[in-house]
Amino acid sequence: MTAELLSRIRKELTVNLAVLREAVLAISERVNRKAQLLKLHWQASDMSHKMDSTHRALGAQLYPLLSSSGEVKRPEPALDRPEAAGLLSAAISQVGLLKKELGQVETLVRELELEAMREDLLRIQQDLSTRSATMERVQVARGAWAVDRSISQMGLSPTTRVAAVLRGPALLHLTDSLMFQSGDLVVLVGPQVEVRRLLPYFVDQQSMRSA
Repeated sequence: MTAELLSRIRKELTVNLAVLREAVLAISERVNRKAQLLKLHWQASDMSHKMDSTHRALGAQLYPLLSSSGEVKRPEPALDRPEAAGLLSAAISQVGLLKKELGQVETLVRELELEAMREDLLRIQQDLSTRSATMERVQVARGAWAVDRSISQMGLSPTTRVAAVLRGPALLHLTDSLMFQSGDLVVLVGPQVEVRRLLPYFVDQQSMRSA
């Protein structure tokens, strides 16, 4: 009996330690991701400042050349001079490199933000699931019941919401009078039973009948 009890305690401790280890790893990943994002944002800001400084320095260097030639109002001939051409070439090269680096940093920022967003969405979905609720993304099909109907006509329960409507590149401002169009992406949040009841409204009615 004692051996069995000790074995059970050992198993529970092993499980608890594994859960704790996963939690610690998840927290450390989030902290590391935030630290990386802060560092990348700082780098992007620094590059933007360097580009601004390059433009200001170029202006300060070109002005004496243009003014000494007496062609400040008509700078084109003066810009053909070797000194001015050299300054322009160096500035263009430096700004081009900075823009390339800035593009790489912005790509990394987007990737890290997407990772964080996926993690947050997964956590939200888990929170909803434990409460018998869900979040669904659905596209309004051509010929669906919802086309040319408003949110107020959906007959939503008090605990169900249209969380977002995306139309092309735009996130639409939600009002009860907003009319759905085919191709809209709709995010629904609410009890699982209620959300499942609403999903057929966004599907092509003819294909549903043939099915």
